[in-house]
Amino acid sequence: MGAVRWIWIGAIAAAALAAAAVVAIAHADGSGGSGQTLVASVDASLDHTGVDFGDPVTATVIVTAPRDAAIGVEQDLAPLTQLGPTRITRVNRGRTQTVTYAARGSCLDDRCLAKSGSKRVALRPAAVTVGGRKTTVEWPILKVQRRVSAADAAQTRPPLRSDTSPPPVTYRMSPDALATALEVVAALLAAAGVLLAGATAIGIYRRRQTPDPLTGLDRALALARDAERRPVPDRRRALELLARLLGSRDPSLAGEAEQLAWSEPAPTPDALADLVTEVQEKVR
Repeated sequence: MGAVRWIWIGAIAAAALAAAAVVAIAHADGSGGSGQTLVASVDASLDHTGVDFGDPVTATVIVTAPRDAAIGVEQDLAPLTQLGPTRITRVNRGRTQTVTYAARGSCLDDRCLAKSGSKRVALRPAAVTVGGRKTTVEWPILKVQRRVSAADAAQTRPPLRSDTSPPPVTYRMSPDALATALEVVAALLAAAGVLLAGATAIGIYRRRQTPDPLTGLDRALALARDAERRPVPDRRRALELLARLLGSRDPSLAGEAEQLAWSEPAPTPDALADLVTEVQEKVR
């Protein structure tokens, strides 16, 4: 049992290493492991920089910073009217985190209208705090034009316009939660594969270490005993096998078994039993 125990110990250790390797690969930093301090980056963008009066606009702030840094964003979309709560998503990768603040707003008052042409609307800068350090980030200029021009209104059938921007992305499951679940499943599968290989190795080892309780001649005698109750073809085959195994041990008994195997009339159960008894007495 000592060898079996060591095989199990090796399999368990290898399984633990495989699971740890899977987790380490999943959390590996894509920066190449330079060891340099990660610097935060901030970006503010609008999904549209030119819209008609009343069209919705999504304002997005994306902050990338070290994973352990506290991040906060304050954004005021005035003069736009915010159409719902700010959506916050967070994705961790290696030693970095990317936090996205997305708010949807629309120009709904006269401050967004120009007497002619389009109105250039400057949103208030967003305030971003990363690890206690505060900074501001400017938004692109938003150009808002009247939805219906005098020329359009004068037409008998004025042209119609619609918002063709795609809806905001939503997730049935958090990307972080899904990534963690997949990492756990991958680690368990890696460990299970190594443990299965260890169990297979133990089975092979045990089969090789377990002695065969019957020698070739013992097996042939047992088959001959069983053939006493079986049809004639089985008796002949059992005697032929016995003759082959006796050839190097007792040629005389081998010849007797060979002759009885193919004799006519067919070998009887009593004749087979007598020969088996004689072999047991003389050879074993």
